[in-house]
Amino acid sequence: MNSMRMRVISIGIIISLLTTLLTGCTDIENDNKKEVGANSKEYERVAIISPPILSVYLGTVPDKNRIVGVNSRAYDTANQKVIKELFPSYDKVDTSFINKKFITNTEQLLKLDPDIVFYYGNAQKKGIEKLTIPTIDMLYNKSQDPEKITIEWENNIMKLFNVEKENTIKKEWEKTNQRVEDILENIETKKKGLYIFSYINGKITVSGKNTYGDNFFEMSGIENVATDIEGNKEASMEQILQWNPEVIYIFLGMPASPIINNEVNDQDWSLIQATKDKAIYDIPQAAYSWGAPCEDSPLMPLWLIYKTYPSSLDKDEFIKEFKGYYKRIYDVELDDEIIEDVLNPKMMKKGK
Repeated sequence: MNSMRMRVISIGIIISLLTTLLTGCTDIENDNKKEVGANSKEYERVAIISPPILSVYLGTVPDKNRIVGVNSRAYDTANQKVIKELFPSYDKVDTSFINKKFITNTEQLLKLDPDIVFYYGNAQKKGIEKLTIPTIDMLYNKSQDPEKITIEWENNIMKLFNVEKENTIKKEWEKTNQRVEDILENIETKKKGLYIFSYINGKITVSGKNTYGDNFFEMSGIENVATDIEGNKEASMEQILQWNPEVIYIFLGMPASPIINNEVNDQDWSLIQATKDKAIYDIPQAAYSWGAPCEDSPLMPLWLIYKTYPSSLDKDEFIKEFKGYYKRIYDVELDDEIIEDVLNPKMMKKGK
C-alpha cells in the first residue's frame, strides 16, 4: 500500500500542471486569430507545447517529420504503444525545451529552429512571449464542449497546414452522436455517475457543471451527481457518500483498483454503490487521454456507454468502433494487444 501511495505522490506535479492546462479560460489573442488560417507560408518545423494538440496534429497532418519539439506531457498522458504506431520517431523528438512547470527555455527552443509553435493559454506562454515566429494559442474560447473544441482544433490545423481530408473529426462526431442517440433511446433509467478529475494524496477533485467531464456524461446518458458544483472542485468522502454514485470514472491520479478493493488509506469507499458493483474505471489513454478533448474524443461517449450500459453496447461492438475510428482518422490498424492495453490503463505512464 505504501508503494502505491508513493507512486501516486510521484505524479502529483503532473496532475497539478495538467489541471492548469485543462481549466484555462484565456481567450485567443488577436494576433493568433490572424495567424490561424493564414496560409502565406509552409510550416516545416513544428513545436508543440500544448499536450493534446499532438494528437490532433497526428490525426490531421500526414507529414510527422515536421515535428521538431514536443512537450513530454503529450507522451505521459498517452499510451506510448499507440504513439509509436502513429509517430514512429516520437522518442527522437526533442522534449528538453520545456520544463515540468510549462516554462519554455527560449534558447533551447530556438535551437530547434521552429517556424510555428502551438501552446494553450497564458499559463503556457512563458518563454515564448518575444518570439518573432508564429505562436498559436489553441485556447479559443471558454467552452467546455469537447465536440466544439476538437472540431475547431482540427479545422484550424487543417488551414494552417493546407490539409484537405475526407475523414474529419466533425464527421466522426456526427457518427458518434447518431449512434449514441440510437442507443440512448432504449435506455429508460440513467445511472448516476461521478467524474473524478484527479485523485492525488487523498485529495479528490470532481467535475461539476461546465466541465469536460459533465459534457461527456451528458453525451453518454449518465446523470452527473456533482451538478451542484461549478467546475472542477475538491469533494469530501462524506459528500461522495451522500451522492452515492453508481459508476465512477477517474481521469488523473489514483488507479481504480485500490478504490474498488477499498485499500486507500484513511478513506472508506466500501459503502458507495459503485464500489459494491466494482463499477469504477480508469479512463483510457490512446493518442491522448480520453478524459480531455483530443483527436480521440468522439470515442469517449461510446466508451462511457460501453462501461455504463454494457447491454446496450458490448465490448466487441466498442472495439469494432475503436478500430474503425483509428483506421479512418489515423490510417492505422491497432492490434488487439494494444487495444487491451488502452482499455486497461493502470497508472499514468512515464514519458521519455
